[in-house]
Amino acid sequence: MFEPMHIKQDMEVTDHAGQHIGIVQEVIDDLIKLARSESWLDLYHCVRIDRVESIEDNRIYLKQRGPDQGR
Repeated sequence: MFEPMHIKQDMEVTDHAGQHIGIVQEVIDDLIKLARSESWLDLYHCVRIDRVESIEDNRIYLKQRGPDQGR
């Protein structure tokens, strides 16, 4: 289990298989805000903290989603 306070700026966010999703810019309440430069539309993207499976070696791994849960 992880503690949300261990999520830090510039950590890499990946899916459950290690595929790059983005870089943490900041944590706001229960959201991880990803760096805008990671978006081809130059928009911010956020990931809910409850999607985090684990944190290892400065990398955040997200939980695998079922087919009915979308992206």
